[in-house]
Amino acid sequence: MASLDIDDTIAAIASPPGASERGIVRVSGPDTLKCVAACFRPDDKRSLEQQTAVDAIPGELTLGDNLLLPGRLLIWPTDRSYTRQPSAEFHTIGSSPLLQLALQTVCDAGARVARPGEFTLRAFLSGRLDLTQAEAVLAVIDAKGQDDLRLSLDQLAGGLATPLTSIRNELISILAELEAQLDFADEDIEFISDSLLFQKLDLAREQLDSIVNQISGRHVTEEKFAAVLTGLPNAGKSSLFNQLLGESKAIVTNVAGTTTDYVTGELSQSGVTIQLIDTAGFEHIESQETDSRQIQASAQGARKDRIERADLRVQCLAADAPAEALIELTEMRFSNESAAILVITQTDRPLTDHVVAALREIESGSTGTNDAPNVFQHIVHTSSTTSVGVDDLRNLLFQLAIEAQSSDSPIVGSTLRRTSDSLIAAAKSVQLARQAASEGIGEELVAAEIRHSLDHLGCVVGTVYTDDILDVVFGQFCIGK
Repeated sequence: MASLDIDDTIAAIASPPGASERGIVRVSGPDTLKCVAACFRPDDKRSLEQQTAVDAIPGELTLGDNLLLPGRLLIWPTDRSYTRQPSAEFHTIGSSPLLQLALQTVCDAGARVARPGEFTLRAFLSGRLDLTQAEAVLAVIDAKGQDDLRLSLDQLAGGLATPLTSIRNELISILAELEAQLDFADEDIEFISDSLLFQKLDLAREQLDSIVNQISGRHVTEEKFAAVLTGLPNAGKSSLFNQLLGESKAIVTNVAGTTTDYVTGELSQSGVTIQLIDTAGFEHIESQETDSRQIQASAQGARKDRIERADLRVQCLAADAPAEALIELTEMRFSNESAAILVITQTDRPLTDHVVAALREIESGSTGTNDAPNVFQHIVHTSSTTSVGVDDLRNLLFQLAIEAQSSDSPIVGSTLRRTSDSLIAAAKSVQLARQAASEGIGEELVAAEIRHSLDHLGCVVGTVYTDDILDVVFGQFCIGK
């Protein structure tokens, strides 16, 4: 959970886990110099507490029992650091046990272990980064390829913040002119002409519309993002389908095989639309009676077609599923499916031993004797009876839908999810301000709408924020960043 307390000194291991040539312990806060001076011995015997310039200092960190760990201390003694607080990094051998000892030593000297994202949170609170750039830092860390990395670095460099800041500054300028005009209403002074006001509001609206289109335009495709629910008959697919949609669209009974054709519905949120598909349960046709084989073959053919065309496969497995349910699960795990998640349904019932064993194997990343990768990206536990996990699954579907198309937008996925509604509302408020101005119904209403727009923009870049917003953004970081 994000904390707004920046008056203490924090420390964390900032290098990736595992053995490496170099490991890093990072420290930041008001007592950084005092903290490192208590446990680090510079080779040149200088006083660290008197340090006034950025420097890289060779020396040794004193661990417990007078064990000396050689390394180099990079120190930023003033506010010219990432967090705009005195900061330091101890660089040494990348051994996890040694780094843990080094971190403990620094904490014993007066620091505390940082929470996830706390260094970047301090950079944000000090004005070093805005909220979109903080999200770009996270995206850089999590980048899965060159396209993701390029997009994240562009946003970190101000790809979104720069135009939004420009719009915001222009709206503040307009608001100042209007408020001055209101303050001197009895004087024969015109601070901003109607034509200039209209021009500036029109330009702000056009710029906001352009950014909103960048966000929503990439979701407008010939084929909506399709997520298909699949699994054995009575795996709880139709119940889950109805729960996700919030309406009873698929038939739900205790009789296996009720769904013989696919059923579709749409989920929409912040400009993102998902086509949700409920398919017939997986069955081997040869196991059916002769009279029903034709119907089942048709249903299985439609099922296979929808799965092949889907962007995401949602594999449903009942908590109390029989052992034969694992046949399809095993086949799918070692298939060439590129995007899939596993949903354990009906978790208001006890999990059977073979389901527990299958989950343990999947979660451990084991693929048995087969060299194919484990296909499941996420595992979600749900119950359509109690609604447990349904909201989590719905949010995950939107997250994956956005990430699947993120390369088409100049904005990283986490920023898209958080900012879409605020930018649309900001554009709407500018439109209402322009309408009020053109109808001449009073500068007070024009100014009020501009303030609303500024508030919405503030939520995007972080000049207006709440603990909930910060939790969403910084709660995703790893410790040490």
